[in-house]
Amino acid sequence: MKKEIYINESMGETRIAILEDDRLVELYLEKHDQHRMVGNIYKGKVENVIPGMQAAFVDIGYDVNAFLPFSEIHNGDYLLEEVESSNGKNSASKKKSNQNGNISVDLQTDQDIFVQVIKEPFASKGPRVTTEVAIPGRLLVLVPGTNYVGISKKIWDKYERRRLKKIIISLKEKGFGIIIRTVAESKSEDTIRNDYKMLMKHWLKMDQKSKKAQAPALVYQDLETASSVIRDLLTPDIEKIIIDSKKLFRKLQSYLDDVSPNLSAHLERYKIKAPLFESMGIEDEISKLLRPKVW
Repeated sequence: MKKEIYINESMGETRIAILEDDRLVELYLEKHDQHRMVGNIYKGKVENVIPGMQAAFVDIGYDVNAFLPFSEIHNGDYLLEEVESSNGKNSASKKKSNQNGNISVDLQTDQDIFVQVIKEPFASKGPRVTTEVAIPGRLLVLVPGTNYVGISKKIWDKYERRRLKKIIISLKEKGFGIIIRTVAESKSEDTIRNDYKMLMKHWLKMDQKSKKAQAPALVYQDLETASSVIRDLLTPDIEKIIIDSKKLFRKLQSYLDDVSPNLSAHLERYKIKAPLFESMGIEDEISKLLRPKVW
């Protein structure tokens, strides 16, 4: 199967099309005046805790408070800064379930808390967040506050799984969990180590920033759509990535040089005068998607 990525950037938006055997299978769109929030990590402040809703509302500096379901609160004291309760004792959040399946937490109003956006705000609703912070890299995902090592289920070979787990255990520091992504399969120990070092660098930068910042504050910003698609979807079966923006081409080339230099060769700059999406027939496919009936 031939798989290709085409990226078109205009004055108002960036569009990313993924084609399989010359057929459009995925389309990503990012408006330049609408900032992407999913993946961002905030040092927030708890505004309300509502047991009846099984949720809390957290001020992250957005127009509307973020929605934090109790089910998205994961035990990890490093995530929840301790506050002094009315009895004079320090408390960080712990949760437990009762016989009815309801979850109770020791979360308190005005408590500082780290949250990560998992769903964009919509209409009058604020973003949905979780306390299970994860920093994604090209090959690995860093999960602070845990100690497990997870491996993608798409890596089938038991010897390869064993090799990857052994590498991660030798690298991993206590208090950090690691998820090994599918694209890590067959990668060298040096390549994996470089990805791990970059993730730890991001974490340390975030940790230092959060200590200085007063809630609410953005302490980690995830990649913009184009870069995140390249990070998450650029697998060995991608034959080429064609970009019509000189600025974006250089940015993505620099990113790949840092995380996976061997994949830079897949990048191509589109220089023909005819619009990229029109010349590849992608514009027609997008028009079909917007019709009242989609066959």
